[in-house]
Formats: sequence, C-alpha cells, structure tokens
Amino acid sequence: MPIVLASLIVAGLVPLILALRAHRGTSLFHALLWSLSAWLSWGCAFLMAEADRAALDPFRYVALCLTGCAGIAVLGARRPTVAAWNLVVAGLFAVMMWPLVETLLIGTHPVDTLRIFFMAATIAVGILNYVPTCFGPAALVLLFACGGEIAHFYAPNRVAEIWIFDAALTTVPWIGWLAMRTHGESFSEFDRRWLEFRDQWGLMWSQRVREQFNAAAQNAGWSVKLTWRGLRGDLEQDQNKYLETLRAALQRFLQADQG
Repeated sequence: MPIVLASLIVAGLVPLILALRAHRGTSLFHALLWSLSAWLSWGCAFLMAEADRAALDPFRYVALCLTGCAGIAVLGARRPTVAAWNLVVAGLFAVMMWPLVETLLIGTHPVDTLRIFFMAATIAVGILNYVPTCFGPAALVLLFACGGEIAHFYAPNRVAEIWIFDAALTTVPWIGWLAMRTHGESFSEFDRRWLEFRDQWGLMWSQRVREQFNAAAQNAGWSVKLTWRGLRGDLEQDQNKYLETLRAALQRFLQADQG
C-alpha cells in the first residue's frame, strides 16, 4: 500500500506542475510552491511513516503543517506583499512544528486539544476558501482527508483505517483538474476572466475584487453589478469599460499580459 500511495502522489504532480506553469509570474505562484512542498511531503509520509502507530507520526505531522501553510499562502497572494507574506507563512509553519520539536527532543505529548484545534483551524481556513468555487469537490475531499489524518493523531485507536483518508487525499489534484476542465464556457470575455480569477484565488480575494469593482461601477453610474457568477445588469453598454475596470482590479494578482 505505501508504494501504491506514493505512486499516486507522483502521478498527482502532473496537474500541480501544469498549475505552476500556468501561474508563473502571477501572485499565486508562491502559494503553489507551498502546495508542491506539501504534496511531496505526503509522498514521503506514505513511504516512510507507519500508518498504524499510536504515537505521533512526524512525517504525517509535517505534511499536515505544510498543507495548512499552502492554504494560508493564498490569503497573501497579492502584490506587492506576496513575497513578504512567505515570511508570515514560514513563521506559521514554525509555530505549528513546535509541538513536534518538543516531542522529538523532550518527549512531551503534543496532541492536546488546543494544538489540534489550531492545526485543524489553519487547514480548514485554506480549504474552505475554495469550497464556493469550481474546485469545491476537490476542497471537500481534501477536508475529509485532512480531518481523518488529524483525528488519527487525536484518537488513533478509533481511527484505524487511515488508508481510506490517504487514498482520498491522492485524488485531490485530479478532481480539481477535472473540475477545471469541465467548467462551463463563459458568455463574455468579462465573465471568463472573472470566473478564472474567482476559482483560482478563492473566496477571500474574489470578494475583495467584487467590492472594488461594484464600488467603481456605482461611482461611474453604471447599471451593472458583479455577482459571484458574473456580471449582471445592463450589459448592452460598452463592455470594454467594464473589462478595463476589472483588469485594473486584478493587476496586483496577474501577469502584465493577463491583466
């Protein structure tokens, strides 16, 4: 089973590498590097860890910490602060790793309620950011898998079939890739750009961009409103001015030629 799971991790690198290539030069690139680190750490965990051990498994613990960091990295994925945000994420990683350091050095027991809650909350924030997007199914599967992995730390005798969560986790990149490939075509250039950004950056940044665009539209006296699913209202007017306003709102996220 470890070899099979590790092989699935290697296969899952394909959609991750495609995402890295597509977002090279955007503010999301750093978050994807964190995601790649987390994904590779899961491969190491499956190869080297003992899934049925009752004590703390350091490899799975590191993988969970990096998974949480990848989600939090998205929340700072806007220029000009994206590079500095990596320091924040690295600090978060150090805080989350401290219980493991204590365990390895002095033999303390790290899985108390407060520490488990902090780890679970960190991971959940990053995952829930994508639930309302086209990557919602992948996010929910990841939430299920990480929840099972965390529960195994807290109550290993009650969560015996850890391989179920391991197997679910290996499907996440492909579920996300399939959701993106089957996502419906937009009817306008504006909606296409908006939906691409919404799905790739998630709920938090999308809401910020929506507020910015709608404020600009209201100040300009336009009879349109940007909703979660696209532009609504009087769409018979000049679409170029709507698109230019959206591009201005997205310029801190995308490459210059994508704006």
